[in-house]
Amino acid sequence: MLLSLLYEASGLAEKPVYRALTDWVVLKILDGVRRGEFVPDQRLSEQDLAQRFDVSRAPVRDALHRLEQIGVVERRPPRGLYMRGWSAADHAEVEALVDAVNLLSVQLGCGRLTEDDFAQLERIVEEARQATEAGIEGERKQIQRDADFHLIIARATGNRRLVELMERLILPCVLYVSEEHVYLERDFWVKMHGSLLEELRTGNMERAEARAISNAREIREVMFNRNSQQPLETAS
Repeated sequence: MLLSLLYEASGLAEKPVYRALTDWVVLKILDGVRRGEFVPDQRLSEQDLAQRFDVSRAPVRDALHRLEQIGVVERRPPRGLYMRGWSAADHAEVEALVDAVNLLSVQLGCGRLTEDDFAQLERIVEEARQATEAGIEGERKQIQRDADFHLIIARATGNRRLVELMERLILPCVLYVSEEHVYLERDFWVKMHGSLLEELRTGNMERAEARAISNAREIREVMFNRNSQQPLETAS
C-alpha cells in the first residue's frame, strides 16, 4: 500500500478529513522528497514541519518516526533527524535485492496469477508502449509502472511479507529520480515486461524463472555498465 499511497500524495493539497494527520504528513514529506523539496542530509525540525503543514507537532513526530522505520529519515545523535542520502552505490545495492525479490515473486507467483492479474500486467505494458511523458516526469512514471508490474506478481503469491519487503525496497527508487537515465527508455521496459509476461502466461515456472534471471542480468548491464549515450535495443 505504501507506493500506491505515495502516488496519491501529489494531489493532497489540503488536509483530508478521511485520513489521519500522521498518514497525511508522511505522504506530504514523501512527495516533497520526490519533488526535490527535501534533499539528502537536510536536517528536519518538528517545529518547522508543523508550521509548513499547519499541524501540531505530535503528528509530525509520529510521521518522522515512521519515515525513520522505512529508511527515508535517519537519526544522527546528538543533532536529530536528517533525510537519508541516496547514492549510486545505494542504488546498486537496492537493485541487487530487488532482483532477488522479483525472482522469488516469479517462482512463487507463477501459476497463481489470475486473468485479472494478467489484464493488469497487459495494461502496464500497453501504458509503457503508449507513453508520451518526457524527461524526469516520464522516468518517474516508468519507475512506477515497473514497481506496479512486479507488485502484481508479488501479491499473487499471497505472501504479505514479500509484498511489504518489495514495497520498502522499491520506495527509494521511486523517490530519488533527479536526472535522466538511459535504462528508463520506454522500449527497453516494454521488452523486459512483455517477455516476462509472455512466460508467466505459459504457467511454466522454469521458463518464467529463466526469463526473470535473464531480464535482471540485462537490466543490471544497462543500468551500471553501458555508456549512457549508447542506444538501447528496441522491442521487436
